[in-house]
Amino acid sequence: MFDIAVVGTATEDVFVRVPEARIIELRHPDETCAYLALEYGAKMTVESLFFSVGGGSTNMAAGLARMGLKTVAVAKIGQDDEGSRVLSRLQAFGIDTSHFVRSAEHFTGLSVILTGFTGDRTILTYRGASAELREEELPWELLAKVPWMFVGSMSGASAPLFLRLAEFAGEHGVNLALNPGSHQLRMGWKALRPALAHCTALFLNKQEAYQLTGVAPHRGEQDEQEMFDLLHSAGCRYVFVTAGKDGAEASDGSRRYILPAYRTCPVSTVGAGDAFAAAALTALIKGADLLRAMRLGALNAASVVQSLGATEGLLTWETVNEWDRRTEPGGSCPQRRSAAPEAP
Repeated sequence: MFDIAVVGTATEDVFVRVPEARIIELRHPDETCAYLALEYGAKMTVESLFFSVGGGSTNMAAGLARMGLKTVAVAKIGQDDEGSRVLSRLQAFGIDTSHFVRSAEHFTGLSVILTGFTGDRTILTYRGASAELREEELPWELLAKVPWMFVGSMSGASAPLFLRLAEFAGEHGVNLALNPGSHQLRMGWKALRPALAHCTALFLNKQEAYQLTGVAPHRGEQDEQEMFDLLHSAGCRYVFVTAGKDGAEASDGSRRYILPAYRTCPVSTVGAGDAFAAAALTALIKGADLLRAMRLGALNAASVVQSLGATEGLLTWETVNEWDRRTEPGGSCPQRRSAAPEAP
């Protein structure tokens, strides 16, 4: 029996580190936007090139498996070398990939991650087969039996599955964790609320939380509490909202917690949110309280950003708890013993 099923996207990621890239900020009274800039028409040196498995749900599956949960993943990839590499990497984590669908009509999804000197990134995404998963291709009998299901971003022809899977989880008493993507957020509060009615744990970053709820930002404590109240009123039991270097917040409807970020030197921020969600969700599944779940999530994220790749720095359950015992919130995150990617 599996502990959790993960349904969503699977891609291959190509990390391109460009030290000559510049960051341009444009400020407006209501927001500040930053852009990664490359000189037009120039030939620029790439400092490093790195290939890894990617896709929010795939990253989540890797994180959950690394934490020791028996994990089955469901996604669609192409019948190509890229798809075979995705499967091989996930299997190395101990993830069951027997329910992956392979398409002869579409290539495996691919993301090119351009990373600048700050460690933050701009991502160019070709969704490919990952956006073509259909209802008739899902293992519904299996999904009805798992105690937990995680559903990540879904777009293209796969987009209707987000609401369908949430409804299915509610019908079969399956605990549901959600991480809606850009397509779901564009649907708006009214359209997405039926999925939230079945949600046990919701994971968003702060910008996504504002977009989903429609709450006006920049009012401080008032607007943040209003966001949490709306999400709980829709049916979410636990709500986690991450804010990068500014830490994270979480609420169970009766209490709201604020956690400062652990200090570290980021190489790439790709996968930080997925790493947070994997450790926090594992903690909830294992019976931890909300604040401890937040701490473990933040430590796992702080580990992942220390190297290129969304899965290379994932911690085990034993290691993340060891780090928690010796690290105060807001303090310096331990450094992994090797800067090289850690084997699954």
